This record gives sequence, C-alpha cells and structure tokens, in this order.
Amino acid sequence: MALYWQTGVSVESWVEMSADVAMRCEVDPEGGSATLYFGRDDFVLHLGRENLGAMAELTGRAHAELTARKS
Repeated sequence: MALYWQTGVSVESWVEMSADVAMRCEVDPEGGSATLYFGRDDFVLHLGRENLGAMAELTGRAHAELTARKS
C-alpha cells in the first residue's frame, strides 16, 4: 500500500513494535475520532469513529486467531 504515489514513485511504510512499547490514546467525542500514540509519540494514528471500529474488529479477529493457535 503506497503512502505516496506520483510519477511512478511509490513510498511505503512499515511499523513494528516490541512488546514493551508505551501506548496511549486521546478521544475526541465531539469530533467522533481518536488519536493513538505509540512509543514516545513516535508514531501517531488518528482515526475516525468508523475506521476505529473497523480496526478494533480486525485486531480482535487477529488476536483471537493468535490466541487459538497458541493453545
């Protein structure tokens, strides 16, 4: 998935976290969004209500699959 695409140049990103990475969130109920912070705010992810719900569902499924395979 390209973050930037112009004149045949594609820029992509990959984020990987170790188990002890600090995480926190700020919620904007009026704006219907949340901002997730990872590390010392090294990586910031801002999501609207719909995308946040979709990501929560996706991560829940991934967690359930990993948990099932661990047993």
